[in-house]
Amino acid sequence: MVIVSPKQLLRTALLACVVAAVFGAKPFAAWVDGSIVAGTVVQQAADGWEGVMQRIGLDQVYVTLRASVRTTEAARFEGSD
Repeated sequence: MVIVSPKQLLRTALLACVVAAVFGAKPFAAWVDGSIVAGTVVQQAADGWEGVMQRIGLDQVYVTLRASVRTTEAARFEGSD
């Protein structure tokens, strides 16, 4: 049995938030654009964050992962009819 302290749980949750914010900037910005908060300060913040991630090159992880998933899906269903 693994026992996790509240501090460890909090650290893990915060780390997960940071990872999601960094690598999920592009889909989050797209989601905000299509939601009820479009045209608000939330949209401006999401678009700004996406721009920052793009400028420092961290959007390439998302682009590469998405391309890999698409390639895998295409290969998987290529011979199916």
